[in-house]
Amino acid sequence: MQNKLDIQTLGQRLVDYCHQYSIPLEFFFEIINDQKVLPMLRGKGMEYLAFLLLQQHLNPSEWIIQKLNLSPQPGSPDQDIGITHRRTGRILTAESKSAVRGSMSSGIRARDHKIPHFKVKCHRSRSNIKLAGTSNDRYSVDAFDILLSNPSNALYAGKTIGEELELLADPQLIEIAFAHYGVATTQELIEAANNDWRFVFPSEIADQGGFIPRTPVVFLANDPH
Repeated sequence: MQNKLDIQTLGQRLVDYCHQYSIPLEFFFEIINDQKVLPMLRGKGMEYLAFLLLQQHLNPSEWIIQKLNLSPQPGSPDQDIGITHRRTGRILTAESKSAVRGSMSSGIRARDHKIPHFKVKCHRSRSNIKLAGTSNDRYSVDAFDILLSNPSNALYAGKTIGEELELLADPQLIEIAFAHYGVATTQELIEAANNDWRFVFPSEIADQGGFIPRTPVVFLANDPH
C-alpha cells in the first residue's frame, strides 16, 4: 500500500491537476460537489475502498489484488478489481456497486420484504450499454465473480437540494439503523454503514435467464445470500 501523501505534496498535485485539465482551482470544490459530478466520484471512491478492503483481508502471500482501470470494451463490462490466486494463477474479478440512494427501508410498509433491507444499483450505465450495442442494461451472471457493496448510500435521501448529503427523513428507520449498528450519532451511523461490506456470488442471486437483478435486495441482517 502506498504511503499517505503529506498535505503539501497533495496540494501541489491538486494544483498541477487543475492546470493540466484547465480547471479553475478556485472553483475546484464547487465543481466536484456538483450533483452531476459527486455521484460519479463517490462511485469511483467506493471502488478504491473495496480494493483496500480486499488488500487488508486477503493474505498477500496467497493473493494478488489489482485495481483495474480498464476502458470498457464492446460487449464486456469495465472491471473494478482483479484477484489472482498465486499458486494456481486463477483470476477472479470483483465488482463494487453502490446501494441505491434512499433505498433503505424498515420493511414495515413494504409489499415483499417485511424486514429492514436496502437495494444495490447493479446495472450497466448508459455509456456501457451503447458500447455493448444492446438495450439490456442488466449484467449476465458471468460478468464478474464477486459483487461487493455496503448500505451507506441507501441511508441518504435522493433529490435533495442542499450542498451536503441528507439522511432519510424517517425517524423510525434511523432508530432501527442505530440499534442495528449499536451507535448513537449520525456520524457513527454513516461510518458503521460504510464499513458494513457485503459480498455475494452472482450465481446466488441471478434469475433463471442468467441475469443479475437490476437492483437486488439485501437484508440488513441475516441475508440468505
